[in-house]
Order: sequence, then C-alpha cells, then structure tokens
Amino acid sequence: MSAGLFQNGSEAAGTAASNTTDDLWAKYGLITEHDNERTLFVQELLMRYDYLTEQWLKATTQIQQDKAKYAATKQREQELSDKVKALTDCLNRDPFILVLIDGDGMIFNDDLIRAGKSGGRDAAQILQKAILHDVQRDEFTVPRDARIVCRVYANVRGLAEVLVRTGVAEEISVFDHFVRGFTRGEALFDFVDVGPGKDRADQKIIETFKLCADNVHCRQIYFGCSHDNGYARTLERYLDPVYLKKVHLLEGVPLEKELLELPFKSKKLPSIFRETKLSVWSAQQQPGYAPVTKQYDMYSGLPTQFPAPPQSGFWNNPLPTHADTKLPRTSSSSTTASDAAPAPKLMSWAATAAAPPPMNPETPAYRPISRGAAGAATILRNRHGQRIDPPLATFDRNEIDYIKKLKLCNIHYLRNECFYQDKCSNRHDVALTPADLGNLRWITRMQPCKIGPACNDIKCIYGHRCQVPDAKTVIKGTKTCIYGPYCKFGPELHNIDCHVVKTLVLY
Repeated sequence: MSAGLFQNGSEAAGTAASNTTDDLWAKYGLITEHDNERTLFVQELLMRYDYLTEQWLKATTQIQQDKAKYAATKQREQELSDKVKALTDCLNRDPFILVLIDGDGMIFNDDLIRAGKSGGRDAAQILQKAILHDVQRDEFTVPRDARIVCRVYANVRGLAEVLVRTGVAEEISVFDHFVRGFTRGEALFDFVDVGPGKDRADQKIIETFKLCADNVHCRQIYFGCSHDNGYARTLERYLDPVYLKKVHLLEGVPLEKELLELPFKSKKLPSIFRETKLSVWSAQQQPGYAPVTKQYDMYSGLPTQFPAPPQSGFWNNPLPTHADTKLPRTSSSSTTASDAAPAPKLMSWAATAAAPPPMNPETPAYRPISRGAAGAATILRNRHGQRIDPPLATFDRNEIDYIKKLKLCNIHYLRNECFYQDKCSNRHDVALTPADLGNLRWITRMQPCKIGPACNDIKCIYGHRCQVPDAKTVIKGTKTCIYGPYCKFGPELHNIDCHVVKTLVLY
C-alpha cells in the first residue's frame, strides 16, 4: 500500500513539474515577444525622432534663409522705393514747354519788326505770356513751374532782305536788331540763323521736335509751321493719343491742307504773327498796268539777291541781248553825249516797293532786237565809259534753286563756246526752256565780271554793276547796297550812273 502511494505521489509530482516548465516557457515566450515589440517600438521612436529632427533642422534652416531673404527683400524694397522717389523727383524736375517756330514762314507782325530791338523783346514777352495762359487754362497736367523754351529757326539775312523789299523794314539792320531783342527778351528764347538754303531750317526744327517728343521733361510742344505742308510727313508719325495731347500747332498764315487734315489742336496768336504771306511788286510790270504781286513762300527758300527797283520803262524789261535801233547811239570812238533825259532819282527799296506804279516814261521803251535780223549787238555805257547792265527781272526762288542743282555749264548755254566740250565737269545735256535760260542768265549776272565796267566782251555773261537796292545810309566809296561789306561786287561797282550816253554797236 505504501509503495502504491509513493508511486502515485511521484507521478503527481512529475505532472506538476511538467506543467510548471511549460508555463515558464510560455511566459518566457510572451516576455520575449513583448521585448521584441518594445525593441521595434523603441526603434520606431528613434527613427521617427531622427526624421523629425531632420525635418526640424530643415525647417530651421529654411526659416533662417527666409528671414535673411526677407531682410534682403526689405532692404531692396527700401532701396527701390528710394530710387523711385529719386526718379520721380528727377522726372518732375525742370519741366518745360517747347515752342518751335519756322521763322521763314511764321513771320512776326510788322509793328513788332519795325520797332527793332524793343519789338523783338516785346515779341518774346508777349509770346511767353500767351503760351503760359494757354497751358494754365487747358493743360492741367503741366506743372505751373514749367518754363518755356522757344527756338525760332530762319535764314535771318534772306528774311531781312525780303522784309526790306516788301517795305516792312527800312533796312536789314532793323530786322537784325529785332532778332537780337527777341533773343535777349527771355533767357530761354533764341532766334537761330541757319543761313540760306531750303531745308536747313526744316531739318533743325524736325530733329529738335523728334528729340523732345519723347522727352519726359518736355510737357507740351507748340509747333509753328502752318505755312509748310512738308512738316506733315513728320507729324504723321506722331498720331498716338499721347502725342496728340502733347503737340499743338501754332497758326500764323492759315494751315496748309495736309496740316489741316491732321488731328492736332491748333492755336492762333494774331497779336504776334502775320496772318498773310509777304508779297512784293513784280519788277516786270509795265507802265499803265495794275501792279502785280508775287508771293514768296519763305519755307521754300529765301532770296539771296533782288531785282533792281522799278524806275523808268527803259529798265522794266527782262535781260536783253541787243539794243533797240531807236535808242540814241554813237560810234564806238565817239564821246559825245546823247540828248537822253537825266537818270531817275534812286530811292530806297522800301520806298520804291510802297510807291504806286510809275507813270508812262518819256524815254523810249527798250526792246531787244534780233541779231539775225539786224546783225548787231550792243554794249551800253554811261558818261564815264562804264558798262551798264540792264536790271534783272523778278525771279522765282524755286526755279533758281532748280537751275543751280542741275550744275549746268554757264559758258556752254549762254555763250555756246565751252572750251572743254565733252570733258567739261558741268552738264551740257539738259534741254532748257527760254525761262530756264533766263534764270541761268540771272544766276551768272549776280557774279561780278573780273574786268569790271571796262569790259568790252559783247557776249560777257557776268555782272558789271551791283543791282541790289541801296541801304538806307549810303557812304560814297563803299559797298552801298543792303549787303554792305558782304556784297560780292566791289565798291567801284556800286552807285554806277545808269544814264546811257554811248552805245557800242558790233555787227
């Protein structure tokens, strides 16, 4: 019995031990599993920590960079703001209004010109007040402190001569004084002499206009060119609304057709500029006829020489080639004076231009004869034996300029005896009309003959006396014409007695 109990006890103890070991292994397994999970969890935490740390470092770096960029941007913004302010101040500084005037066609009023220096000063002041009044009334975008810059471009000498010829001024010096008075009248006003030539004033005016059209300091442009359609070519390029608001046309004489069609505003200043073109008496008018006026468009070129003042009918014909057989003549060796009437009294050109047409003269009218018919040619001389050239006829400046540009051989066309023939550097191939030949003869006659009044060449094409009107003040023994010391003819070729007492006839 005892052995059986012992055996049963041993089996129970073995079973209990076996259960305990399994539990321990089971618990061990659980603990190991938990340890693995914990290890994985810790590893995950560490990995997440590393990731977050990396992201934090990146974010911190980005923030630092953004802060630096923000500071730089802020500084740049301040710099740009300062620059904008400086540029704005610069753009608003020294605003001006440009007044461009083609003085060859926009002629100042007669009263202002006749007043000389004081008239020029008054013209500048009146023009400035008129422009300021117009700007302050209509152009609210122009600052009130804007100054006026005025440029008048013209052939001063040529314009002065035309003014003398038309009776506006008594002599050239009057207009010279007017120009100086205008320039001195206001600090930014200039009357610029461009010299003779059709396009010289045009080119300067157009280039100045182009320079200032896009200039931000130039707030307004007043363009005085109403007499010349040629400026329409330039203005057609500036039809943008910005320019239409900026550019105004000044009107003296009525706007030409092409200018009138442009959409620019125009303004008249009748108290300053003439509303009509200058006109002169034609030198070819005959006694008993109503005077004929010839228009001179100043923009197409100004005269550099003038025909002689109309006197008696003897001199009122175009340049002759032969003398009338009715004229008193003597042999080439005779010194006996004819019974011709005394020479007419010379007057200043202004007085002559304003005088009524001359009465029928008592002297027989000069009419050229045909060399082929009579076989004769003549040279007229005065009591001193000086050769007398008949006066030059009225010329058309455009036709004269046209002939000059052809570069013709004067000797070939007027004497038909060019020595160089085909080797001549000037042209022989142009077919000229009688009017063209007259203009060419006019050009050569304004060049002094080297021999002077003693010349006996019947075919001489050059001038033997100055035919330009006398100046108001004449000093004997000097160049007494309106050109003064600038005249091409010497003092001995001025004030020549035009009373014909001898006629040299060659058959």
